[in-house]
Amino acid sequence: MGSIAERLAEVRERACLSYRRAVGQPGELHIVCVTKTQPLPRILEAIDAGVTEIGENYLQEAIRKDVFALRESREVTVRYIGRLQSNKYNTILRVFDAVDSAGPEFLERLHGTQDRGAQRARTFLLEVNAGEESQKGGLTMPQIREFAAADAPWLHEVSGLMAVVPLQATMQMRAAIYQSVSILFHELASDLGSSHVTLLSMGTSDDFELAIEHGSNMIRVGTGIFGPRSPSQV
Repeated sequence: MGSIAERLAEVRERACLSYRRAVGQPGELHIVCVTKTQPLPRILEAIDAGVTEIGENYLQEAIRKDVFALRESREVTVRYIGRLQSNKYNTILRVFDAVDSAGPEFLERLHGTQDRGAQRARTFLLEVNAGEESQKGGLTMPQIREFAAADAPWLHEVSGLMAVVPLQATMQMRAAIYQSVSILFHELASDLGSSHVTLLSMGTSDDFELAIEHGSNMIRVGTGIFGPRSPSQV
């Protein structure tokens, strides 16, 4: 199966090759290492192997592991990619560098905040429920277009989109979804400013090459770097 360093090197090689082949992607390629359930020593191993961005799904787990202390000695960005709860908004804004799973309520409250002195997070991605699954968070693509047409003020806090696709979707279905989200991303970039809306987070361990081919410049990879999770992990 290989070490964390070897798996990371393979992911990076495959991702960069796909990125070079793709046309029209903005900016640079971001590989977000998904560290939920991973203990701190394994996260450190990944960072020492070259990971510069990590993504945590749960606030309490991130605090318990103290992943934020990693920034004291290493160049690493800590992103929040989990479901947002209103009673945790302020804490998440204080301790994370970015929020990739933002919704309209969160962004509206953020937009209305006058004093951001204690806020660390500066980058916010609007979560897209690309498969229109009722049990998942995020806005559907038609809903985002409605907000854009109404020029919702909170949209100006958005630096890009994060798409979540159904786990059971075939590769053909995912390709169609990723293409649709990519079109939406470019529409928003045109409306809100391409210098500000720069990040399109699509693709995970099992389909990141496909996502890159359809416009993603940020992928989220967990098992592809760490291997399958075991019950003994945090």
